[in-house]
Amino acid sequence: MVVITMNNCPPKLRGDLTKWLFEIHTGVYVGRVSAKVREMLWNRVCQNIKDGQAVMVYSFANEQHLEFRTHNTEWKVRDFDGIKLMMRPKSPDQTEEVLQKGFSNVSKRLMAGRRRKSAGSIEREWVFLDIETDGLDFEKSKIIEVAALAADEAGINLSWSALIKQDKALPPPIVELTHITDEMLSEGVELACALGQLSDIVRGRTVVCFNKGFDIAFLEREYRKNNLEIPFGKVIDALALARKRVRDVENYKLETLAEYFGISSEQHRALPDCETLYGVFLKLNEI
Repeated sequence: MVVITMNNCPPKLRGDLTKWLFEIHTGVYVGRVSAKVREMLWNRVCQNIKDGQAVMVYSFANEQHLEFRTHNTEWKVRDFDGIKLMMRPKSPDQTEEVLQKGFSNVSKRLMAGRRRKSAGSIEREWVFLDIETDGLDFEKSKIIEVAALAADEAGINLSWSALIKQDKALPPPIVELTHITDEMLSEGVELACALGQLSDIVRGRTVVCFNKGFDIAFLEREYRKNNLEIPFGKVIDALALARKRVRDVENYKLETLAEYFGISSEQHRALPDCETLYGVFLKLNEI
């Protein structure tokens, strides 16, 4: 059994899902499909829902006999001693911590002000994320590089990237495109290690991707394969943002948008792409 619920779902995506599942209510789809079809449907949802939200629940061979997945929603899946739970987002009246007894009223006001200021600075800091893969096939391709940079409007605060060890040679077109070689990957790290490092950077921050349906879908698949908690909360798709705010461009490739805004770019390596994305995102927010 598979159940998918969605908000702000594009009509075309609704039509695609009804080819495989029953729509029993607006945005609610139910059916029985193979694991392969389920993965393909979820990937299609993540790639095409744009700014909408999606949750999938399906039968699984664990103690609960079910598994959860979320996309672009503040509700989070949490593993509690092998039991998967959904953590609901805090309401506004839950954001302030309870102050310890014994502080004066003046001290309490000062501490609350510092917390609000700290919370505000975190909200204004984004993590720009990009990956390189050895192909475009979601079922067969592998991640060969991951990069992230934490930045705010004032500048870049942290840069990180990792090459991922591979068990087979890279296709020549990928080597030509990215200039990443098998020798470089032989000195890389295991993917699980890179994912753990990425989680430390991403957790608690808003993520910005370019075509998030590609990057986030690949990363979430690998987090699940490695039995790691998926750290992504709010994810902004700069591609969707550009399509809304920029009209007079030939196409919506990252390098085209960079040229449009007068930003120098070095393409097809993860970290330079993150830096280009950062510049483009700031310009998009000025429109």
